[in-house]
Amino acid sequence: MVSVIATIPKKVSGGDDLVVIRREDFEAFQKWQVEVDDALAKIERGRTEYRRGKAVRASSPRKFR
Repeated sequence: MVSVIATIPKKVSGGDDLVVIRREDFEAFQKWQVEVDDALAKIERGRTEYRRGKAVRASSPRKFR
């Protein structure tokens, strides 16, 4: 993806670095960010359940008798 990126000078932005991007690129980034946050939350829930002993390791399943 080739995009033209324009940087706004600090004098105009009040001292912060600002970057202008296409809305399409920003929306794709937002969607990706939501997916990553969801995946990380699932991983953390899995780790928490494993620490509590509520998860079963696939390589050594428990016997449920």
